[in-house]
Amino acid sequence: MIPLRIIESERDGFDEPVVELWRDDDFIGMVFWDGDLAVVQVYSDEDGDVFDLGAAELLRTVELAEAIVTPEEFMLDTGGMVALGESSDDDEGDDWSQEHPATLALVGEFDPLAAHRNADGEGFFPLDVAAEFIRRCDELDLAVVEMEGFDLEGPVLKPRPNLNLTVRVPGVDDWSVFRPAANAMALDTLKDWPTRVTLVIAFVVQQPDGEAFVA
Repeated sequence: MIPLRIIESERDGFDEPVVELWRDDDFIGMVFWDGDLAVVQVYSDEDGDVFDLGAAELLRTVELAEAIVTPEEFMLDTGGMVALGESSDDDEGDDWSQEHPATLALVGEFDPLAAHRNADGEGFFPLDVAAEFIRRCDELDLAVVEMEGFDLEGPVLKPRPNLNLTVRVPGVDDWSVFRPAANAMALDTLKDWPTRVTLVIAFVVQQPDGEAFVA
């Protein structure tokens, strides 16, 4: 089955971007923001017949489209994750003694290699560093569970919604299986992303105990 692709567009009458859904040259439908929720419209083909779409692919595509069209004030919070180096109300100064040893090792090695770090402490890594970051996570028994691409143009970060990965391995609870699968998926995905010099990558990493952190 020909894979779905999305095209972000601006349309009159819409305050937020509209995401068009295409399969090859066939317009499938679109996703847009309507008041307080994302709406999906799916159309029949030019002959009036229905489109047969893979359920898993459709869900992934619509999830990405929803993230693109949703206004910032409606975005879900990070589920309590804190960026490395970011303080929270529960922090006691710069005491890192309670951090997982693998996390400390990763931070020590890669903090200086970030091309940019925002006010919240989130790091953005060049492509060559990003690939090594994933490999090192695997060596340290950590798993990359989210990955997002941006273009760093001078001091300005520009999101690239099409460059986004959230790792899901349904039915796999064994960490020794999940961790290498997640990192392999992240590395394979990164290889398919553009190689332009402005591209930088942000990561969410999971520890063996289930805790996740923004790198």
